[in-house]
Amino acid sequence: MYVESKVELNLPKSKILDLIREPGNLNKYHPFCKRNEAIKWPGNGSVDHLEYHNGMKFNREFYNWTDNGYDLRIGGKRNMAIVNWVVEGDESRSSLRVRINPNIKNYILIENRLIQRLFWFLYIKPMLQSYINHVIKGFNHFMKTETNVSPNQFGTHRWFS
Repeated sequence: MYVESKVELNLPKSKILDLIREPGNLNKYHPFCKRNEAIKWPGNGSVDHLEYHNGMKFNREFYNWTDNGYDLRIGGKRNMAIVNWVVEGDESRSSLRVRINPNIKNYILIENRLIQRLFWFLYIKPMLQSYINHVIKGFNHFMKTETNVSPNQFGTHRWFS
């Protein structure tokens, strides 16, 4: 179970990688991010802190830092999700795909698999899909305009605004 969103840009792959590897990069394009601060940076073992506009706070732990992006864990001991940031392309055209793989047990406290699946399809998946679509819209906006997104620029989100 996952959600993902992708943007294709007429920009070099290196430009996308440079942005997502910057410490505190979410401050520029994440519409629900109040603050994003690097604690340990860069490379494998990197850690940053993300605070949402609603006051929710998470540390993100990075691993698999490669020439094509990185993976991260969010949620600390609760392990809310694994998130993959994948950059593909060349020197003229590239893309960023972000996939969220939630640990469903941390979203649904009921053990029944059928109820978990129903809750996933009816509530969690649409909420996470909306969230990641907003983040990708913000990324696209920043890459095209080089101006930071404003809070909730593309609409609010029940979980993070």
